[in-house]
Amino acid sequence: MHCVFLFFHADVLKKGRDDTEVTAAEDKATTDLVLQSTEVVCLEFGWRAAFKSLVPQMAHCVKVVLDDVCNKNLQQEEAAHASGSTNSFIITPVTHRHGPEKDCPKMVTKFCADVLEQMDAFLPLAVAFREDTLLPVCSSYVEVCGRVTSFLLTRVEERAGDVPASAPFRNLPILMATSVYILQTLTHYESQLRDSKRMPLTLLPIQRSQDVMAALHDHLTSYCVHVCATSILQDAESHYWSDPNPFYEGERCSFSIQMWHYFLTGLRSDLWGSVAPAQARQTLAQVLCETLEVLVQRYSRARPSYKRLSQIRVDITAILLCVEHLMWSVCDSVEELLRPDAAHGSWMWPIHSLCNQLLTVLIILTSPLTELHRVFQGGCGGGSSRTPKFPEGVNSHETKWLSVINPTLFTEELLRDFPACEGSSLCLFELLVSEPCYNPALLLQKILHKDCFLLQIIISYSCLCVERGTEVSPDIHTAAAEFLEAVFSVLSSLNYLPGALTQALEGYLDQRHLWEHFYNFADSSKDEPTLFKCIRSIVCESTTKLLIHLVSMMQACKDQSAALVRQHIPEHVLSKIPKEWNYIPQDPKFNETSKNSMTLAIQALSFIFTHLPSTIASLPLPVRFLFTVAEKRLSQDARQLRSTGLLLWVLLVSLCQDLENGDTLERLSGQPLERGAKDRLSLLSECLQVSLGQQKGVPKPLVHKVLQGLEEKKPKWASMQLQKARKLCCDSVFECGPAQDRGGPAELTEHKIRQLLLELCHRAGGIQHLRRIHHSVQLNESLLRSVLTPHAETHSHPDSPLGPVVFSSEASSQNQLITQFNPLTECNSIGHNKFDQAAMAEREWNWAQLLPAFQSMSQVTFTTLLSNRVYKPPLHPK
Repeated sequence: MHCVFLFFHADVLKKGRDDTEVTAAEDKATTDLVLQSTEVVCLEFGWRAAFKSLVPQMAHCVKVVLDDVCNKNLQQEEAAHASGSTNSFIITPVTHRHGPEKDCPKMVTKFCADVLEQMDAFLPLAVAFREDTLLPVCSSYVEVCGRVTSFLLTRVEERAGDVPASAPFRNLPILMATSVYILQTLTHYESQLRDSKRMPLTLLPIQRSQDVMAALHDHLTSYCVHVCATSILQDAESHYWSDPNPFYEGERCSFSIQMWHYFLTGLRSDLWGSVAPAQARQTLAQVLCETLEVLVQRYSRARPSYKRLSQIRVDITAILLCVEHLMWSVCDSVEELLRPDAAHGSWMWPIHSLCNQLLTVLIILTSPLTELHRVFQGGCGGGSSRTPKFPEGVNSHETKWLSVINPTLFTEELLRDFPACEGSSLCLFELLVSEPCYNPALLLQKILHKDCFLLQIIISYSCLCVERGTEVSPDIHTAAAEFLEAVFSVLSSLNYLPGALTQALEGYLDQRHLWEHFYNFADSSKDEPTLFKCIRSIVCESTTKLLIHLVSMMQACKDQSAALVRQHIPEHVLSKIPKEWNYIPQDPKFNETSKNSMTLAIQALSFIFTHLPSTIASLPLPVRFLFTVAEKRLSQDARQLRSTGLLLWVLLVSLCQDLENGDTLERLSGQPLERGAKDRLSLLSECLQVSLGQQKGVPKPLVHKVLQGLEEKKPKWASMQLQKARKLCCDSVFECGPAQDRGGPAELTEHKIRQLLLELCHRAGGIQHLRRIHHSVQLNESLLRSVLTPHAETHSHPDSPLGPVVFSSEASSQNQLITQFNPLTECNSIGHNKFDQAAMAEREWNWAQLLPAFQSMSQVTFTTLLSNRVYKPPLHPK
């Protein structure tokens, strides 16, 4: 079949070559006429005509090749299945996405991926052959794609049917991801080929792939719920509620609860590793909700003995702690967690409702009877003055269990004003690290939250803030420099938030005592930190246009210095002139050249001062704000900076240095500079230095003439331009318009975050720098969580020369972040915390404050649960 392709390809080339030889003479004859024509000439290539005679062969070849690829891969998969290797498929990562990352699977079966890869290779051919004369090729492609994908879906359904009888459960998420990948591929083909009016797109089995995907999703969720209900949660020893003896002395929860959490954690690992992130989140939320229904039914019907009341309390406490940890993985935002809405159709609302029901069971069954009688002696079902008031606009009933199970984090302040309260930083962080995929919008929101506190932590606890002279390995130093460069690149592009860059770097500049570097910024002879290299690149970029124009001005002036021939006055004439006169003979040509140089220098200076405000305005607002803050820190140099300001000072001094740097000037001009041009540029540099008060030694008389000439032509104009440029760096620029409140991140909305992200995407390497920051956050998850936890002990800087923050280049550590599921670790932990059952048993409950909040429950619920508490031991025959 490949021979057939080579045959018609060679035929097309031969035919095209013959047509070229025939028309060569005609083209040569009409070339002059075409060039002389003033009308727009549209070149039309009749390449489709060359394939008319090959359409049947090509249509047949498309069918043969794709059928052969499909049959070959299906046979290989069948052979592997027949050999008994049903434990797992050969899987491969998805490299070609047909949609956003949150909707695309991560891992699929290899036999499907190989077939779809070949289909993708033929798609451009089908798109190009949608014309009427070439339509059979496109129709053949659509037909074979429908047939091949039907075979693939059939095989996927067969392998899914083997679960759990003869295949492990971990195959099911892979198969579900594969069905989604097939559906997305077919949908992409339909969007590319739908323009054709005669194309039979109904042959593409899109509806069937949707049905298969839905069936596999139902299979997975129903199997998980069935396993939990009939196996994992069936524990006779744990659920022997009538036992008069305590369960393990009341110091541990039921085995079934621990295994239920272990199962859900493993399910999350399987879903996160293969299924599309959005679908993985929905699937985990559904399984969590439906298994919670089983637990609510079980514990609401339990009639425990007095000795088993502590087990009920520990069990429900463990369930709520596990759900709280998993909730970060199933919600899209912190607002969805704290303010669930039943109208949106999210799983968050029923999960909240079930958790509150479990908490109600715990309250009625396990609270002290004296407290229960004191609170409910007047009945229930109505309001009470003792019921605590929850924040306005917050559904107190749905989020009540969060405040009870984790009062340190979910405070009333958090529920009332999420972005501004203390625990909001940890909430955003937990959501960020629990995401099934990289979320740039959420990462940017977290970076800007609370004055860039996350970046401040990473920088202050890293090797970036160690004392000079401390030994740091080259790899760590390089990785830390890459991180700092990423931070500067991201924050310097956010003109809406001019203060964010300074907020993130202020502590670093203080600890390293680097504010003086701003004043000596132009001195590039010394080794400077990475941050100042980044700043230098932006400042130099703004002055490059000025330099290019100045060099072209000096080159345009004809250099007459080489043509000058000094005419000497005869000696007998010079001897007659008295020495007291101090006469120096002058050459008229030389005087004319000096006058031309002065005129050109005045024009160049005028050009610099004219474009100085626009040059300052071209710098990003965050960089200007950083220089403004640095200027206030340089009090000892305030006198010299009074007239220009720090940023103008740095920019003009850098410009002067570049004007005297021959290598820089020749690189910008692209050709060697004549000596006269270099001298004129050097004269311009001296004039700028004198105007700044930075001249070295006694200035040349010509420098004073240039400055005097500029002042005579435009009195006080240069100083006015300097003041106009300096006003672009004053505080009022950052306090008005979009930079209000120093760019306070607390004011950011989701819409504004999206706009900032779009602005960042337009910068070269912006998203890559954001990924590098995300990489560092992942590497230091434990440290960041410990610092962000509210009411935690104050974390002082480490005593070791290197901070605990780990930096690693993204290229060398991509595979290190793919964490495998560790059964030994996950079985005894709830997220980052230990599954401490003894602490759950010893947990203190403030019944006096907690019970009044449940006084509004219905009378039926209260009576039913209270009746379960009245335990009657079974009668044993004598």
